[in-house]
Amino acid sequence: MVSADTKGSPAFDLKPHPCPDMRVLDRKKFDLTITSRAIEVPAKRCSEVVKQLDRNNSLYSQLQHKPRQVQPCEGNISRKLILLSDEQILPITDDSISETTVDVKLTYNNWSASQIIRAILPPSIDDTEVVSGFEIVGHIAHLNLKERHEPYKLIIGQVILDKNPAIRTVVNKLSTIHAKYRYFDMELLAGEDNFITTAIEHKIKYSMDFTKLYWNSRLGTEHKRIADLIPACSNVLDMFCGIGPFALPLARKLCHVHANDLNPESYKYLLKNIKTNRISSKYITCYNQDGRELIRNFTGQIDFVLMNLPASAYEFLDVFIGSIQNEKKD
Repeated sequence: MVSADTKGSPAFDLKPHPCPDMRVLDRKKFDLTITSRAIEVPAKRCSEVVKQLDRNNSLYSQLQHKPRQVQPCEGNISRKLILLSDEQILPITDDSISETTVDVKLTYNNWSASQIIRAILPPSIDDTEVVSGFEIVGHIAHLNLKERHEPYKLIIGQVILDKNPAIRTVVNKLSTIHAKYRYFDMELLAGEDNFITTAIEHKIKYSMDFTKLYWNSRLGTEHKRIADLIPACSNVLDMFCGIGPFALPLARKLCHVHANDLNPESYKYLLKNIKTNRISSKYITCYNQDGRELIRNFTGQIDFVLMNLPASAYEFLDVFIGSIQNEKKD
């Protein structure tokens, strides 16, 4: 691929010039001028010709923002240029249409985030490890970068911010985890230092301070699956409820939910989310206790117990012996 200061014919795999030594984002380095096939047509026939082009073969479909397919014809306002890729066949051939070439300048704005990140990462980092996906929580993009990405993390964060208009904050999860409250420490890579956000999952709004509690947007399908398994009007104990991804949907289907979380931040936002979503206190009771102590002192009837605490939920099983009623007494 040609550099920003030279020209060339586009290859099928259109991509920016590699910049593996970049440590501070320089958007100008991703400028690239290519020589593209084009056809020159009468301006009044532009729409007719464009409609007949097979756009699936367009070289520019690889770009996040494509250059304008129809370009002015320099020095002749009565004619237009229509960009073609190497594979496209002329839809119409007559004396008013002629094939030519035109220089097309691509800039940072044209490339996708994954194309830019691939260009700044060294060849030693495999394509499968190029950062292309991340969790989105409200206005926050949550990355889980590996050690080999460390020298490039600030550029990666800025690229993610640039290429996703709805994102205002980009964070990276660090390896340490808060042992008591089960949330990860994070570092700000780009954007606003603002971690108060709202996620919407199956029409329920969940507000949170993303740095002080556990939330995973990828679990939305599992939250719904479990909530759908439990019959309406059941009595449910959610021992480690977080900010309510199981408890709130269940309360909405008229289950009687006892929702508990040890983390005071989770408890605070659980109460807020109940109010925001107008869920009646008739169907949900909230606790901010150690799960083991809650079970020991619990006197109500329970049909289902949820224990969403990966790797350690089994450690709480012994406390249930003789503690929970699941049948009504006469």
